[in-house]
Amino acid sequence: MAISFTLIPINRNRILLIGKSHEESYVTDETWHYLHLSIHEIHSYRVGPALWTYHNYGHSNILELQPMKSTTNSLGITFGVHSKSRMELFNVSTDAKEDSYPLVEAGQLNYSRQFNDAVVLSPDRRVLLNADQNNETIDVFYSGTGDADNMDFSFITQVSIPNPKGTNRKEERLHRAPLLAFSADGTKFAAGTADGVVSVWDVRSKIPLKVFEVDVRRNKWPIWHLQFSSGILGREVLVFMENEVSTDLKIIHLIDAISFETEETLCLPEISHASYIAYRGRNTLFFEPSGGSMYASLEGTLYEWNLRENTGPEWWLGE
Repeated sequence: MAISFTLIPINRNRILLIGKSHEESYVTDETWHYLHLSIHEIHSYRVGPALWTYHNYGHSNILELQPMKSTTNSLGITFGVHSKSRMELFNVSTDAKEDSYPLVEAGQLNYSRQFNDAVVLSPDRRVLLNADQNNETIDVFYSGTGDADNMDFSFITQVSIPNPKGTNRKEERLHRAPLLAFSADGTKFAAGTADGVVSVWDVRSKIPLKVFEVDVRRNKWPIWHLQFSSGILGREVLVFMENEVSTDLKIIHLIDAISFETEETLCLPEISHASYIAYRGRNTLFFEPSGGSMYASLEGTLYEWNLRENTGPEWWLGE
């Protein structure tokens, strides 16, 4: 019912591959959650075989795992799981016995108020965003007292999400929390609403740096993915996938996160009706750790783009 993959850089020139999925029984209404974790070493820009792997059942909260940097464990990575009043932290234990659950509690980050909707933490754990489900505002919080694994967050400011279309975002068709994503250095964040508006912000500003719009006629899910990738040479790329209305094409927008010019528009093919019958997984989009290559999976087919084919200032352009 849901499959996602992410590649995360960790210590000692290694990467962590994390896969999350769940299955539902149409007969008994039971739900099973699956978690894949594997650590790979990078050799000459190629991913080597798995040094350690876990592939088994996971807890129901694995679909909410948020990766973030850590200075308190050997892998240099930890995961946060949001609840109403706090975010619980989990480390990956590679010393656990075979098939034993590898995520162990490592601390918690406390909120100054209760949240019901979307919550995203910056990579350095200094800034926390909470977006209301009415798609109108984003509350910004900063960390105060506490150590790296036990911080308290206090409210700083609130920003209004742009509404250039004048949409009534409280309508049932649009009633879901916005997508939120931080840049790798934590200085920018992006928000994508259910009416097809993507806004980009500097964390210190109450005015958006850029606003993008996509068509949402007869479409409840116009934006499928929203994320940043910091590539080599420090170039940041903002990417989101648009579910195009008239043709059902999946359109990937690659945007220079400094100039905010749309540098590339990549189209994935229309899915035939027959392939929907043999459903083979949810669409997903992810980058390799350096940001030089981008991957998209669509109904069981994996697509790869080389974003650093060219050299010079525009190194990341080109398929």
